[in-house]
Amino acid sequence: MPIPREDIVKFLLKDILSGKRIGSQRELSETLLSSLRKNDPTYSITGKRAREIALRTPGISVSIRTRSGRVPKHCPACGGRLKKTYTKNLRGRKIILRLSCTRCSYSGKSGRWIPSRYLFSTQ
Repeated sequence: MPIPREDIVKFLLKDILSGKRIGSQRELSETLLSSLRKNDPTYSITGKRAREIALRTPGISVSIRTRSGRVPKHCPACGGRLKKTYTKNLRGRKIILRLSCTRCSYSGKSGRWIPSRYLFSTQ
């Protein structure tokens, strides 16, 4: 199965998201796949690749809701470097207060580090 070029996917993402919001990565990939297959029925794309291209596309906003879980080493949305913000508790121990990605809009705080839902829209 051929994989579509990134510029084609960016164009279709902007077209799909013009004037509407998509509330999950699965819905985005299914909508994108149906649009791609109108031109070539053999095209294929995964949800992860669609999300990563959407994160890199100017004009597309990606909001990330998080849930409880372990502290990630790299950004769970794009794989980028995470910036950690620390604070001290009453015993003087240093704890992570917030994580934010230097490349995308990912931000986790108060023990909620794992993405649970992606919301895609145009700016």
